[in-house]
Amino acid sequence: MKRKLAFLGAILLAVFIFTYEGNTYQTHALDEEDQAWIEEARGALQNIVEDREVMALVYLCDDLTIRAEAAEDSTKVVTVPSGQMVEIRDVTVDEDYQVWEKVSAEVKGKVYEGYIPRDYLACSDERFLEWEELYGMNPGAAVMLAEENATGVYADIEQFPESYRPALQALKQKHPNWTFVRQNTGLDFQTVINNELQGGKSLVYKSYGDYCKEGQHSPNWYFASEDVLKLYMDPRNSLHENAIFQFEQLTYNESYHTEAAVETFLKNTFMNSNSPAPKTDMTFSHIFWAIGAEQQVSPFHLAARVYQEQGQGTSPLISGNYPGYEGYYNYFNISASGSTNEQVITNGLNYARNNGWDNAYASILGGANVISANYIKKGQDTLYLQKFNVSTTASNPVYTHQYMQNIAAPTSEALSMKKLYESAGALENTFVFKIPVYENMPASPCPMPTSSTNVVLQVPAGYDASTIYVDGIPYTPQVWNNRRIVTVPNGNAQAAVVYRYNENGAPIGMYVWTLEYRNNAYAVTEQPGLTDLLTYHGFSIRITGKAGIRFKTGISADLRNTLLTGGVNGYYLKEYGTLVMNNANRNTYPMIKGGEKVISGLAYGTDSNGAHQDSIYETVDGRYRYTSVLVGLPADQYKVEYAFRGYIVLTKDNKDITIYGPAMAKSIYSLAEQVLNMGTYASGSEADAFLRKLISDAK
Repeated sequence: MKRKLAFLGAILLAVFIFTYEGNTYQTHALDEEDQAWIEEARGALQNIVEDREVMALVYLCDDLTIRAEAAEDSTKVVTVPSGQMVEIRDVTVDEDYQVWEKVSAEVKGKVYEGYIPRDYLACSDERFLEWEELYGMNPGAAVMLAEENATGVYADIEQFPESYRPALQALKQKHPNWTFVRQNTGLDFQTVINNELQGGKSLVYKSYGDYCKEGQHSPNWYFASEDVLKLYMDPRNSLHENAIFQFEQLTYNESYHTEAAVETFLKNTFMNSNSPAPKTDMTFSHIFWAIGAEQQVSPFHLAARVYQEQGQGTSPLISGNYPGYEGYYNYFNISASGSTNEQVITNGLNYARNNGWDNAYASILGGANVISANYIKKGQDTLYLQKFNVSTTASNPVYTHQYMQNIAAPTSEALSMKKLYESAGALENTFVFKIPVYENMPASPCPMPTSSTNVVLQVPAGYDASTIYVDGIPYTPQVWNNRRIVTVPNGNAQAAVVYRYNENGAPIGMYVWTLEYRNNAYAVTEQPGLTDLLTYHGFSIRITGKAGIRFKTGISADLRNTLLTGGVNGYYLKEYGTLVMNNANRNTYPMIKGGEKVISGLAYGTDSNGAHQDSIYETVDGRYRYTSVLVGLPADQYKVEYAFRGYIVLTKDNKDITIYGPAMAKSIYSLAEQVLNMGTYASGSEADAFLRKLISDAK
């Protein structure tokens, strides 16, 4: 009987495009015996799919239409992109001898059923593959293999952009049984990065270099920088043995997902088999294996995920003795989130208590159910997609429903998975890897950052955060995680400032940070003692003699005295004054001390002749005001706007830093009109006549 089955299988293979002769394929007609063979094959498949879910991925196309019947001209059910997960339910063969799989597919939370040609499905389920081989139900695989052997070109790899192919080619040559599926996300790469930088979605551990961090999230975790996020999100950086398993489908395969392999992996962890798991009579390896088999989820994935989450096993979330939550365990850290350690622990243990996780088995089973039902079966069926939900057909919207915040988790878990398969002697099995492809990716893989010139600020309420001034130069910041981030050209920046404005747009305050470049990144120090260091006190106009405009800047008398005596955080006053330039030039030249097209006037300090200056125009409300006056302008310059801004030079440890007040611009003409409209001077007075003549001359 076995010989007869093998013989009929060979006949069926011949029926379906089996002979490769150059570009010619031979086909044959089916007889009644072959039809009976097909029906027997269908029955055998039903035995498999009733016992377990058989999952596969759409591939070798950009997108594919699922049909209502097994025919190309049948009604369209739904069109899905390459990488879509489907469940195989049945098989049929059309009159042209093409094999069609009946599948169900969940797309954005809605389940569709229909038919897909077998040639467009990648599957790693060993029982299904054995069934196919026995009954000859994948003849296209033989054709593809013949073509690849003849040309050296792999059909699955050819679906990927050129920048992916060399690494995939190297993997395929080492592991011929591996299949690579392009996941068409249809998403712009930079847009993906921008979204994953928001809302605390992407964190790095405290051990990372400062150039990878952009503000502290919680005691041990920091917001990830854009560059380090790109490193981990760029799939091309993970196309090697130690990282590729973050793209593996996380389904169960009984031949290599063995309890012994799990036990070997856990041998040197807190989950070794030296003693039973808490409040059970089972080892952790048995628990993971048994739950994986029951849930049809990779037990390697479950074990690697708990190891990733728990490390050395010292977390209060699995101690069973945290005050108020004695006897409860949360091995997968489900719902364990918050901005403090206490919040993380209590949120996680509340979830465990509410779900009755009062022993290790219950906790691991419950966590496995969450992962299986809410992630794997909802389109987030790889480690990568559980962290970075970029599946546009998954049940949850992109960038949401992400299992963890640690951006390195998929990569580190992938290494654990690889070690598990290696210990099981299973690296040569028929793995299927679903690898995302984005639109507008960089030409080459994103590199590991080694430095950063980003300045990261958390701007206090009430200040204008739309523009950040670094050393007097305006920057429009990016906004991530309620932080403002600007990228400066180099590591020489000294200070950052933001301003407050009133309802009329006049500046009424400033906030200061000092900057120090160390360890290849900027360290930012808030300086609340320098708040409102320089203040704007308006313009005034000359009403006799030569036409002129005056700009007034203030400094607190008390703060000035402190800067001259005890200092503020080690900073002492060296000088201050006013900068002036044609406002039109600000579009081209920075308005900074020593800048091109900029005039500098000293109010306090030592001038170039060695003479000490300390000019105080007036004292109002405890602030010294100093001025800059522009006089003697010809009439054709009356309508020209001139910009003014105060500056101050502080020194610390023999190093000077310059901090700038807000820049404001006025023309003599507009100021004269403003004063006249206010009715400041009586009509017909000398001042009124002076201003009217100024306006007339300007016209």
